[in-house]
Amino acid sequence: MSFDSIQIGRSLHDEQSVWNGLYGALITAIIFNIIWVYVSMFFDRFFPWLAIIQGILIGKSFKKYGHGLDWYFPILAAILATLASITGSFLSALNLTGREFNTGAMNLINEITWHTLKTFMINEFSIVGLIYAIFAAMLAAYYAKRHLSRAQSIAFRKYQESK
Repeated sequence: MSFDSIQIGRSLHDEQSVWNGLYGALITAIIFNIIWVYVSMFFDRFFPWLAIIQGILIGKSFKKYGHGLDWYFPILAAILATLASITGSFLSALNLTGREFNTGAMNLINEITWHTLKTFMINEFSIVGLIYAIFAAMLAAYYAKRHLSRAQSIAFRKYQESK
């Protein structure tokens, strides 16, 4: 094993940052949830397929800011995409419901109970939302992992074998 390739592999490993990836993906999820609410309010419709776009963006931001090579980066991105899909759908439905009853969404937040959340998950999110959340999670996992060149991949593998 050449010492250079092990050093390159070590530097690739040291570039990884779970926290940076998580922060970047979390900011992406929050911004996209806001966009999701505004799009739903503008068109006065509920768009569950926006979860798929959100999953792609979460995965790409996880890759950009986390530089992830290890197995847990795609798993964290998938979990975050699933949670963001649920929260985006819920916030969108909350704002649309607030508009329907001529109240703001902030007034409805005080009325949220476990029964409200359960009813939302069963009636509104349901199987369609679950399917979109699963696809969003799969896409986030796919896009979360950093892609290496052939030389980088060999160097990283040699570094892992030398540990």
